[in-house]
Parts: sequence; C-alpha cells; structure tokens
Amino acid sequence: MKKDELEHFNGKDGAKAYVSYKGRVYDVTDSRLWKNGKHVNKHGAGMDLTEAMESAPHGVEVLERFENIDALDGFRVQKDQVRGKKEIIKKLYRIFHPHPMLIHFPMGLLVFTVIMQALFLYTRKASFELSAFYSLVTAVVFTFPTIFSGMVSWWVNYELAVNKIFIYKISFSFILLVMGIIEISVRFFLPDISSVAGWGGILFNFMIFANIPVLAVVGFHGGKLSWG
Repeated sequence: MKKDELEHFNGKDGAKAYVSYKGRVYDVTDSRLWKNGKHVNKHGAGMDLTEAMESAPHGVEVLERFENIDALDGFRVQKDQVRGKKEIIKKLYRIFHPHPMLIHFPMGLLVFTVIMQALFLYTRKASFELSAFYSLVTAVVFTFPTIFSGMVSWWVNYELAVNKIFIYKISFSFILLVMGIIEISVRFFLPDISSVAGWGGILFNFMIFANIPVLAVVGFHGGKLSWG
C-alpha cells in the first residue's frame, strides 16, 4: 500500500481506519480508542505512527492485536533527532518510564491499607490498625510523585489532549489524594477513630474502604490508555 492510499483510510465518513508502524499496516477500525479515526485527540488514522509510537506509554503489542492487512511501500526508519527540551524529556521518559513504575506503589499500598483495616475491624487487634495507618501514609506520600509523573506523561505522550479517559483518570487521582490526606489528618488528631462507635467511626471506616472503588476508576482508565 502506498502512503497516499493509506491516507484515504482515515476513519471519517464511514471509511475504515488504518495506521502503519514500521512498514506494517493495521486495521484499527473496530477499536474504541480509534473512534472516527482519532486516538486520544492527538493521532489520526491514515498515518504512519512509527515515530509517535516511540514515545507512547504502550508498545507495539497493542497494534499487534489488530489485523495486519498490508505493507507500506517505501517505508524507511528515520533516526531520532533530539530537538529542544521536550525531546530530551521524551527520551528520558522512554528510558525510565516513571509513571508506570511509580503508580504501582500507592495502588498496592492502598489495597494493603484496606486489608489491614478490615482485619482490625474483625479481630480488634491494634497492630492491624497501626499497619493500616502507616501504609496509608506511605501511599499518600507516593501519590504526589505519581500524579506529577502522570501529568508529565500526559504532556509528553499526548500533548495534553483532553478526552473522557484523561478527565476521569486525572479527576479521580486528585480525589484519591484528597481522600488520603483527610483520612491521615483525622487519624492523626483522633487516634482511636477506627474503633469509635457512632457516625464518626462509621464515616472514617467508610472512607478507608472507599479508596478501592476510586482506585479502581483510576486503574481502569489507565488500562484503557494502554490496552484499548
């Protein structure tokens, strides 16, 4: 397939959506992330994505899930040229992948927090409640660099494109952070709040367990970015 032929398959007005990567043409028409031939309001169908994939948060395995329908004529890999501060950041990001690396810490720690809190409520052993508190503090501390690295990733990889996935992911990340700060503050000033009878204790424990569904929303939309 020639490059000018590929451009006709842009996903608009009922046309199929094709993209190419390193000389291979893929049909992404049925992907929800390529609706109307647009991907995260940045990439368009009918184009070669070889250079764009170099800074993507996912690898070629995402494209390989789709049918390889043709080869792109005259394909030639172009060498990277570092131009300006953003290109340097892109290169560093591709080497270290800070957001995928950092995000697993607060996620795992928050799940551990909920498990420890549940064990405390079941056994009434103070060691479980203390473990939950320490785990929560550590999770919130890690949430700050995690959100920052996520914002850098949004800028570097998606040009700050706005769609529902990013809106949900960013909004619920900050909701999770605010919840964690409130929970730590309440527990710090009211050390026995977890075992207090009445609405105060019920509300505090509810907030601790509510971390899981909020975290699930963040993780789900992060997964949609990587896997479609």
